[in-house]
Amino acid sequence: MLAEWHIPPEYIIENWTQEKFELMVEKLSERKKREIAAQTGRVNRVVSDEQLFRMTGIKVQKVKHGN
Repeated sequence: MLAEWHIPPEYIIENWTQEKFELMVEKLSERKKREIAAQTGRVNRVVSDEQLFRMTGIKVQKVKHGN
């Protein structure tokens, strides 16, 4: 894990809080899951409804309702 961050353990002990360490471990885990998914061809990501329609080529017209 430390090799992933390219920092020595002493730096973590002296400069990181427990919360920061836990966040970094969580983010590392998420990144590793994305890398594995990309290698296996399964990529999960969040897109907006507009992005989804653009990606699929579906044309949608927005309608505004007045007050």
